Amino acid sequence: MKLFKKIFVLGAMLAIIFSVSVVPASAATKAVVSFDGSPISISSSYGTPYIDSANRMQVPIRVIAEKLGAKVSWDSATSTATINGTIKIKVDSNEITTTYGTITMDTTALIKNGRLYIPVRSVANAMGYGVTATNENGVVTADITTKVDLTISAAASLKDAMGEIKTLYSKEKPKTNLNINFGGSGALQQQIEQGADVDLFFSAATSNMDTLKNKGLLIDSTVKNLLGNKLVLVVPNDSTLSINSFAGVTDASVKKIALGEAATVPAGKYAEQVFTYLKILDQVKAKAVYGSDVKQVLNWVETDNVDAGVVYLTDAKISTKVKVVATASEESHKAIVYPAALIKTTNNYTASRDFLNFLTSDKAKAVFDKYGFEVL
Repeated sequence: MKLFKKIFVLGAMLAIIFSVSVVPASAATKAVVSFDGSPISISSSYGTPYIDSANRMQVPIRVIAEKLGAKVSWDSATSTATINGTIKIKVDSNEITTTYGTITMDTTALIKNGRLYIPVRSVANAMGYGVTATNENGVVTADITTKVDLTISAAASLKDAMGEIKTLYSKEKPKTNLNINFGGSGALQQQIEQGADVDLFFSAATSNMDTLKNKGLLIDSTVKNLLGNKLVLVVPNDSTLSINSFAGVTDASVKKIALGEAATVPAGKYAEQVFTYLKILDQVKAKAVYGSDVKQVLNWVETDNVDAGVVYLTDAKISTKVKVVATASEESHKAIVYPAALIKTTNNYTASRDFLNFLTSDKAKAVFDKYGFEVL
């Protein structure tokens, strides 16, 4: 049911985008496709773009996809074209299937002069590119934007995994530049509220995302819960402390414990929930030092500046300088969920949506799994 809802929402949004007419048909005499403002040459033997009776620019799928660097295959048995092994378009169908869901067009794929045609917006958007159209003296130009700068605000605990994912995505979309800003989810939330130029937010807690949603700052239909995590208590590798539970931090041998600042760092908020559950929060606060994000907490433990710290399991896994002595029980804190969503003010909707979709791909899931995240 959840998958159906995601697919329905994605299809509905893109149906609106794809249905935009480029120009009144009577005014169009020539159709031109350009990439980043530079017209491309299309030999007539590969199919000629044209404006149809519903004012859509129809283009041959193969030539556009291949000029965008994609590989296209054709299955004559099913009359289906496949782009990059995942995007499938069948003759006489109004659906484009992708690994992220089904996109519904307001027309059907058709064969013209031996070539498979769909609207230019459909093929470009399905591949993650935006399109703008202009009409000058009867010449309609559809400009496909391939060079994009995206700004991603992501929880500090995602830093290592997102570094690998950025590399993978850049191989698929080399002209998309990802600028990833890491920090405490609460601090990132506040930056967005204050008007920071952000395209996508990837939080370590649903509460931060809910706040932005309630303030009308998100494209609500894009909110996706992607990951889960666990909360752990860590000590330096050379620690001689005998504690083996969260309750053990009240022992006199523990002088300092590092926590994330609860107001802005989800891991800190979860930690306070655990200690509240154990009825020892006041005792812990007397020993606590607070970090601006979970990576700072981890660093303090790694460098022996504190006796113990509370971080995510994924943070502990990537460190060779700390050891896990306890894992918080699920009933002691709210579920740790990492949601992601597009910010309403993004000027790069299609590219941002494409990257969000990539975060749910098998390639990205493999990276998250490698770092110990639970893929939802």
